[in-house]
Amino acid sequence: MIYILVLLILMMLATIIFLFLENKKIREKHAQNIQVLKEIIYSLHHKQKMLNEKVIISNEYSSNYSKDMKSLGDEVVKLQKVFIDIISNRNYK
Repeated sequence: MIYILVLLILMMLATIIFLFLENKKIREKHAQNIQVLKEIIYSLHHKQKMLNEKVIISNEYSSNYSKDMKSLGDEVVKLQKVFIDIISNRNYK
């Protein structure tokens, strides 16, 4: 009977040690996954920051482009009026 109890205790100790080692492996794997997740979050944050900067630059360019095209269009209209005046003055003389 004592041999059975000793064998049972040894089996329980072996099971406890096995579970302890498995738990340690799981914790290490979890820590690695957390580290990878932190790196991914940092990378995504950096990419988002770069994209925000590009959006700001794009918006500024679009705004400046629209203003420049409007002023260029106004200049073209003024030049057309000047040419029409020059041409009409030549026709009358």
